[in-house]
Amino acid sequence: MYQPIQFKNTTILLALAILTILCANISFAQVDYSTLNYPGGAMGSSTFLTGIRGAGGENVYITGFYALAGETNGQGLFYQGLLDGSGDWTLLNFPSSPGVTVTSTTLYGPDALSSNNVRLVGSYKTQETGDFDHGLLYEGPTDGSGTWQTIDFPIAAATPSPSPGEQVLDTLAHSTMGGLVVGNFDTNLSTGRAFVYDIDNNSWVELVKPGAVSITAYGIWYNGETQYTIAGGYSDANIQGIDHGYLVDWDSATQTASDWTSYDYKNRHRIGVDISHFNGITSDNHRGFYLTGVWVGVIPPNAGAFFAHVPRMPHRAFGDARWTEIAYPSSPGLTVDGTSGNTVFENNVLGIYTTTEGGSVANGYVATVRGHR
Repeated sequence: MYQPIQFKNTTILLALAILTILCANISFAQVDYSTLNYPGGAMGSSTFLTGIRGAGGENVYITGFYALAGETNGQGLFYQGLLDGSGDWTLLNFPSSPGVTVTSTTLYGPDALSSNNVRLVGSYKTQETGDFDHGLLYEGPTDGSGTWQTIDFPIAAATPSPSPGEQVLDTLAHSTMGGLVVGNFDTNLSTGRAFVYDIDNNSWVELVKPGAVSITAYGIWYNGETQYTIAGGYSDANIQGIDHGYLVDWDSATQTASDWTSYDYKNRHRIGVDISHFNGITSDNHRGFYLTGVWVGVIPPNAGAFFAHVPRMPHRAFGDARWTEIAYPSSPGLTVDGTSGNTVFENNVLGIYTTTEGGSVANGYVATVRGHR
């Protein structure tokens, strides 16, 4: 006859209870990995994948940048087609003009428009302004023949108001959807500030989280009508650090944020996690969200990537996250030093993994998390 197991040691009972809590929000889903690199790249070059959106059917748009070996400046990279890399790759760069010599272009996020047009956001650098970044916005055909424009955060839109002598130094447009752009800007007096830009109305709002000393806005998802959800990270400890990931709802009609919710990798149950950051967001098709990002800790391994699922809840905006580790595997002849999670579409995480064979090289990848769609 079956005899139930009886635990008489309260220490064992306590340990099992703690283990149950720790595992409740950790997913052990299987992950399939494949490399996705720009096929026109030279030997030793790097492919960085930064953004993805659906392009209709099974097709996707992917943004990123491409850099030659040893180069710090890159070229904007755009892909359209199936997620297996069999589609079309194009190098797209912000055009130079009299007095503006573009030296580097990074594309961070795409969005599909009507008539097979696309909207792209990112940043570029020029010979005249050195290492400072300018935000960019492109709209038009996928061959880059449309309209390119600079979108730099106007200091007059700073909240509560700009300080005397304050000037914007950098603007990076990270993500776009539903007519809005989110990103970051730095001034000569402060770093780590975020914005929301309404394209049609040409209006800017600084995104401010109460109590935060620095903040990023890396991803945006359009929920319909005037409702959006923004993802990123913030620090409440120091102006240089991004300590926690966050989600927040945004109403474009009132230009207000609501339901700020903080997240930490594996809900702080992994000892030694100091920094958690959301880099990308997409819908789970049930009003919730799939996310990806990175974490940094003090106990080896010291950094990594993740896939997270956050559901909507009946009585609060966002539920607890369930986490899946993303780590591109090493193999014979391939030693992977690190993995980043940069963007997500359905159950697919895209980012880079780095290797040191033949020099430091970044490779693009796709990680498909089974059990999600």
